[in-house]
Amino acid sequence: MSLNGRRKGPWVGGTGILVAAVMLATASFAGIAGAQSATPSPAGKSTFIYGVTAPNSSMNPLVGYLGIDYTIWSLEYNLPIEFATKDFGADLEHSIVTSVETSSDNMSFTYHMRSGLKWSDGQPFTANDVAWTLNFYKESNISNYSADLAIFKSAEATDDATFVIHTDQPTSVFNGQSVWMYEFILPEHIWSKIDEPKKFENVPAVGSGPWVVTQQKPGDFVRLERNPNFWGTQVGLEPHVDVIIEKVFNDENQMAAALQRGEIDFGFFDSANILNSLKTKPNIKTWGAQIPLFDELAFNSGSAFQTDKAGGFVPHGDGIHATSDPAFRRAVAEAIDKQTLVDKVYGGYATVADSPVQPGATTGNWDPPADQALNFNLDKAKADLTAAGYTDTDGDGVVNDPKTGENVVLRYYTRTSDQNTIKTAPFVKSWLEQIGVGVKVFAVSSGKLTTIIESGDYELFHWGWFPNPDPNYILGIFTCEQRAPKPGVYGNNDSFFCDPQYDQLYQQQLTATSTQARVDIVHQMQQILYEQQPYIMLAYTNYLEAYRTDRFTGYTTQPEGVGDLLATWGPFGFIGIRPVTGEGASAAKSEGIPGWVWIAIVVGLAVVIGGIMLGRRRISDEDRV
Repeated sequence: MSLNGRRKGPWVGGTGILVAAVMLATASFAGIAGAQSATPSPAGKSTFIYGVTAPNSSMNPLVGYLGIDYTIWSLEYNLPIEFATKDFGADLEHSIVTSVETSSDNMSFTYHMRSGLKWSDGQPFTANDVAWTLNFYKESNISNYSADLAIFKSAEATDDATFVIHTDQPTSVFNGQSVWMYEFILPEHIWSKIDEPKKFENVPAVGSGPWVVTQQKPGDFVRLERNPNFWGTQVGLEPHVDVIIEKVFNDENQMAAALQRGEIDFGFFDSANILNSLKTKPNIKTWGAQIPLFDELAFNSGSAFQTDKAGGFVPHGDGIHATSDPAFRRAVAEAIDKQTLVDKVYGGYATVADSPVQPGATTGNWDPPADQALNFNLDKAKADLTAAGYTDTDGDGVVNDPKTGENVVLRYYTRTSDQNTIKTAPFVKSWLEQIGVGVKVFAVSSGKLTTIIESGDYELFHWGWFPNPDPNYILGIFTCEQRAPKPGVYGNNDSFFCDPQYDQLYQQQLTATSTQARVDIVHQMQQILYEQQPYIMLAYTNYLEAYRTDRFTGYTTQPEGVGDLLATWGPFGFIGIRPVTGEGASAAKSEGIPGWVWIAIVVGLAVVIGGIMLGRRRISDEDRV
């Protein structure tokens, strides 16, 4: 899932390091322990803890790719124009950019910024930082941002509060009327001095948002502290929380238990059953947020067989031939009962999906023509396989590929951190075996699956994306140049789909100067994706959330009334939350530091002691404070 896209230090010698490390660990983790209560800690700081069930892929916005990574970055960096909480529109009132002017040829766009901005380290935050960041992303071909910058030519700062974007072709997408650039702006004085920026840990961070990362223990927690130089206080964006902690749990049951015990204040869940089990618990409220979010089954559309070299692509992987055949993929799609998955796996917190572009996207809804709909029908799926030449020629119950003669057996990967993917697998395996397609299911971590995808060593996997409200990004992941060019190199195009006609349409929608013309082109692209089925779209899923009502209040839904309670397409949801006061507030707890904090302290000290004994050690994230 993407939003859709992550070191070294001096060694301090001498026995004094042990004392310093003990003091450091105690102080740092005591701050986390103080977060048990929504009331201020003795130091006068309020702390909000939210739980997740997968570790971050990276704190570095050049290489991270998970939705939870984007949540962190949205708190410590700014987009040029932020998403409004009401409808994902352009919120110029609460952005670093206040207005945009478009040239008569629609190829130059002048952005006016607020003046007097500062980074969290006190250095000036100016238009030079914005221009440098956008040029850097473009020149470095950073996957997370390449789709938005496809026709971007360059950016220049004309003064400290003005920058101009130039494009290769006329376009309307940079005119500021919508949020097109989902690009986090970086401090030039930090990032321009880094020799290998993709390897930069970015902990602690320097940012412009309301909070910045000050500490991380990978796979355990991320700690953010309030930015004393946050510009938003000038426009009414006053944070009410001093410290935010993302706590990583091994599974959702552990997280649900921590929420009930008051060790966390908020949790993001995948399992409808677990969410529903919390509905009757005291001081807990549950929520199914309707946001841009979907789950899909993705095919390997031919990483080993494609010859198009766009993006430096070289054929690789050992995926079988069958999944490179659109006729095979369409037949498999007819064997998937999406409504059953919505009911039995997602517990009704979802709707059946047919396109990666969600119905509420800025280009409006698209539906497949009725006579082309790939509805669930096992008999038709079997017949369509036969018509495409996939029959059981050796009598072993598994169809054979008409081109290679091999049994068609799919390696199907699920993710250990997402129970919905694991619960879906038995249904899919049963349906496919009923039409003669063999299936072998494997459950792996998100990181392991990313490596498998990059290598092209799979036939099918279950994951999902948080697409942007504008469809450009999610449509861009299906272009040829977005494929992983070789093993070990990330590419957003995780299905290896490559179609020159689709790529041409993608470029055309970028340069459409009429809104309706762009809508028509986008719908053509959706039609191609439906016909070729690189993804079997399963469901538009709700974002499942639960929170303690006695700890924090002021949650802001995005979009308004139905969406994410923490408005994670920007910082506004976190800015709005505040401790509950009065009779509804929970009392400060006295049981001390939670068990997971003590474990972290013990492990951390063991590492420090081990480092002293060995005479040298790696500098880990928890040492960077």
